[in-house]
Amino acid sequence: MSIVTNVAVFFAVNPDEELTAQDIGVKWGVNPNNVGQSLRYGTAKGWVASTKRPNPERPTKKIVFYTAGPRLLKEIGK
Repeated sequence: MSIVTNVAVFFAVNPDEELTAQDIGVKWGVNPNNVGQSLRYGTAKGWVASTKRPNPERPTKKIVFYTAGPRLLKEIGK
């Protein structure tokens, strides 16, 4: 099973949550440096959405936050 499936299922059950690459790495035992590349397909298809925002720990850096994508939200009726 791909990481896209795991993340999409997580967001289907928890549509108001958001995860960083670090969170995803810890939850599913993947390298956080590979998360963006691994989720690229899910993002392109609308299952997962990604947005860059300021890092709360390092204000001069931005990090990517992943949330439920528009297609997933439509499928679950949100």
